[in-house]
Amino acid sequence: MEDIKLSHLSEQTRKIIEPFLLDILTHCSEDIVSIYVIGSAVTKDFHTKYSDINTLIVVKETRVPFLDFIATLGKRYGKKRIHAPLIMTRDYISRSLEVFPLEFLEMNLIHQLVYGEDILKDIKIEKADVRLQCERELKGKFQQICQGYIRSMGNRTALTDLFVGSLSGYFPAFHGILFLCNQKIPREKTDVLSALEEHFNIDMNVFKKILEIRAKDVYPSVEVLKEIFENLYHVLDAIIKKVDEFEIKSA
Repeated sequence: MEDIKLSHLSEQTRKIIEPFLLDILTHCSEDIVSIYVIGSAVTKDFHTKYSDINTLIVVKETRVPFLDFIATLGKRYGKKRIHAPLIMTRDYISRSLEVFPLEFLEMNLIHQLVYGEDILKDIKIEKADVRLQCERELKGKFQQICQGYIRSMGNRTALTDLFVGSLSGYFPAFHGILFLCNQKIPREKTDVLSALEEHFNIDMNVFKKILEIRAKDVYPSVEVLKEIFENLYHVLDAIIKKVDEFEIKSA
C-alpha cells in the first residue's frame, strides 16, 4: 500500500486523521484513486470547537459496499470531528465544475493530497460560473443574516452564534471574488480579508472582529453585537454590488 503523506498537516490533525485513513486504505485501497484533506484542517484557521476535519475521496467508481464501510466508521470518528467524507469519481468532478465552481475552487485552493493521484491539479474553473455562484451565495447569506438577526430577538448568545457560525460560509465567495479579479488567493482568512480590502477599498474589519470573537470564544454585549450586525449589513451590501457590476471579459 502506498504511503500516506501527512507531513504537511499539523500534529493535532495527523493524530486524528491517520487512524481514519488507515482504516479506509486497509479495507478499500483497491477502490481509491486519491484522498485529500480539505478545508481549515490544512490551514492556521483550524479551531478545535468550530472546525471539522474534512476529506475528499476520489474513487474509481461509486460502489454501495464502499459507502457502507465508510458509514461504519461514522460513530467512532464523528466524535473526533472527522466529517463524513466527500466521495466522487473523476467523471463526476469533470461534469460538476460548472455547477459547483466555488466548492471546487475551494478544494483546489485549500487541500493536502495525502494518498494517490492528484486529480485536482488538472481541473479548470470558468469565471462566468464563479461570478454567478458568488452572487447567489452572497445574496443568500445577506438574507440569512437579516432573518437570523430578527429571530434572535436581541439575545446575545443567539447573535454571537449566528455571526460566528456563519463566518466560514463567506470565504468560498471571497475566494471566488479574488479569483475573478486575477488576484492571488491566500489560504488564511485574515489574509483573504486584507486582500479584499486592498483590491476593493472596502473595510473588512467586521469580519476580523468576528474572527477574534471566535478565537477567544467569548460572547460580546448586545450593544457590540448590534454594531457588528450594522457593519456586516453595509459591508455585505457593498461587496454584493461589486459582484453585480463585475463583467467577464472575453479572451
